[in-house]
Amino acid sequence: MIYLDPRSDMVFKKLFGDITHKNILISFLNSVLGRVEGKKIIDVVINDPSNVPETPLSKTSIVDVRCTDQSSNQYIVEMQVVTQKDYGARAQYYSSLALSRQLASGESYSKLVPVIFVGVLDFSLFKTSNYISHHFILDNETHEHELAHMEFHFIELPKFNKKPEALNGILEKWIYFIKNAGLLQKVPSYLSEPVLTEAFGVLAQSNWSIPELEAYDRYQDSIRSAIGQLEAAMEKGMEKGIEKARLEMAKKLLSKLDIAAVAEITGLSVEELTKLKK
Repeated sequence: MIYLDPRSDMVFKKLFGDITHKNILISFLNSVLGRVEGKKIIDVVINDPSNVPETPLSKTSIVDVRCTDQSSNQYIVEMQVVTQKDYGARAQYYSSLALSRQLASGESYSKLVPVIFVGVLDFSLFKTSNYISHHFILDNETHEHELAHMEFHFIELPKFNKKPEALNGILEKWIYFIKNAGLLQKVPSYLSEPVLTEAFGVLAQSNWSIPELEAYDRYQDSIRSAIGQLEAAMEKGMEKGIEKARLEMAKKLLSKLDIAAVAEITGLSVEELTKLKK
């Protein structure tokens, strides 16, 4: 059996953004957020049905999975492959937009509901060795969590190096799955949880159409090209070289992908890419 890589943007969206497999998203969120019985997410509504376009080249393609739980809390779940040094700022920016857009003109602030950001990163963002981190707005002295409308959770895949026999609990199994599923040829016994077995079914190449697989290959090629060019520039140790490589890469990708997809891959803003395309 061949499984597609869940770190790919379009595969990640199909895995976690398909309402017919919503228990996959529910299990993942509950494990990342450490929800205990009585506080677990039990249902979600996918806010953007266009989360799972037929191809990643679709103009309706967006860069994340957005959902709402039974308590109306909003979630943004993202997979980011290419290194973005300002990713933390980006996470706060998009969460702030999601919070601010909840109210129509004249509505009370009491109607605001929390926005919870979950970022899965294929690069290291923070200086600590922790592979998962949770960020809240807390009182500096009492550590009370009274400003509770935004919180951020990051999984840094390069920092997760546990062996299969050392996996402990569903969270570590989910992280191992995301990092390694594309390298496996069958469902291993250490990942035999029912929800993970279902997730493997979503990734199975035999369950994807030919157009979807062709789009997946094009997307993977674009990602490999992007990473290769950035790594080559970084080896030269020149900031200007990195920026030049990023712009050259963006020019090539704009001929194949829409601006939103290129922004996700390169870390350039939509405004920069719009000017570049002109």
